[in-house]
Amino acid sequence: MKHFFQVAERGSTVSTEVLAGISTFLSLSYIFVVNPAILANAGMDKSFVLFATIIASATATLLMGFWARLPFVVAPGMEMNAYVAFFVVGALKFSWQDALGAVFWSGVLCIVVTASRARERIIEAIPDRMKSGLSLCVGVFLALVALKVSGVLRYEGVKLVGFGHFFTHEAIGLYIGTGLILLFERFKLRAAVLLGIVLATAYCHWAGIGFDAEKPAQLSAAMFSGIGQLNIGVILNPKVLSVVLILFLLDFYGSVAKFIGLTASTNLVKNGRLPQMREALYVDGIATVGGAGLGTTSLITYVESAVGIGVGGRTGITAIVCGILMLACFLIAPLLKFVPVVATTGALVYVAIKLCPSGATLKTFTRADMIILGFMQIAVIAFFAIDKAMLIGCVAYIAADMMQRSRPNPYLLGSAVLLAIGTLMQYMQ
Repeated sequence: MKHFFQVAERGSTVSTEVLAGISTFLSLSYIFVVNPAILANAGMDKSFVLFATIIASATATLLMGFWARLPFVVAPGMEMNAYVAFFVVGALKFSWQDALGAVFWSGVLCIVVTASRARERIIEAIPDRMKSGLSLCVGVFLALVALKVSGVLRYEGVKLVGFGHFFTHEAIGLYIGTGLILLFERFKLRAAVLLGIVLATAYCHWAGIGFDAEKPAQLSAAMFSGIGQLNIGVILNPKVLSVVLILFLLDFYGSVAKFIGLTASTNLVKNGRLPQMREALYVDGIATVGGAGLGTTSLITYVESAVGIGVGGRTGITAIVCGILMLACFLIAPLLKFVPVVATTGALVYVAIKLCPSGATLKTFTRADMIILGFMQIAVIAFFAIDKAMLIGCVAYIAADMMQRSRPNPYLLGSAVLLAIGTLMQYMQ
């Protein structure tokens, strides 16, 4: 085992890897509460979402450990489930079966592009500052979802109509959840997010908010009702093109950025590149395809992998330990009915904050970069969508190249054209 995972070569020990796996699990276990709660807003049964979340996450994380042999964990991304629940289903009015079909095709696209040389060329085509801007766009979108759910902002479909109320019990639940998670994170508690959700839930019970008559997640035959329900034929609907493209771009580019960012200061990087990165990218795509078939949204590499890496995890053993613990989450299914979606808004804001570029990164931005970044965020807020911001970023950087009399990168230009076509298709009907 030590030889297969190169434990000694990477400066680790088996005991360190086990501790890293446990620590990583504690830091991301909130997803098994949040994902069913968020996707319930799309009309999906919490029971089968819980089943899909556990099985898909555990399988993908174990595959990451055994095949890629890297200390990364994989689970449904909150930027993805929020996008699907509140925009694809909530605003575009696709059914959740159609939405899962879009998720499936985005995963297929990830696999196809990873298998070709286009992968490196697409990555190189997106300016680094735009990648940071997109990360911030996703964070702003998550924050907007939290503000919408808590009633602080009022949206009619995708149109922002104004502020709601700042001091309702729902809003206070948002403040409590966010504040506690940030406080626990300050004291380096490994289960900061989970503890924040638990205490926010206690407040919601005390205030009598956030609960409805919907059937909670439970261990029953309903857990299998989401298997195979995705509509693969939705790809024939031209309006779904931009949805597939956005899900693909968020997953593909996001994963690459995380792989690089999580390992930049470790001994995992050799000669400027991360070994087994292609295998890790394949895992992301395969996991998304499998997750859609089971009944959940796109799976991504989690930034919480940084917790295990910080503890000293350097090999796939970290991921394997975490994957095994994920399977144990079936034991907590009866407790999930006590967690309302309002109690998870603090976790959404916390992840939004983590997706924001660092101050050091922002200092490298030129004035033009900051203007582009600002317009991208305005687009997210105005349209309650990420694709419009991505389109603005592509067009702006292409224009910047042309102003400098440089030839635009064809892959960046192609992305802009696809995004523009997809945006037009959304408004065709």
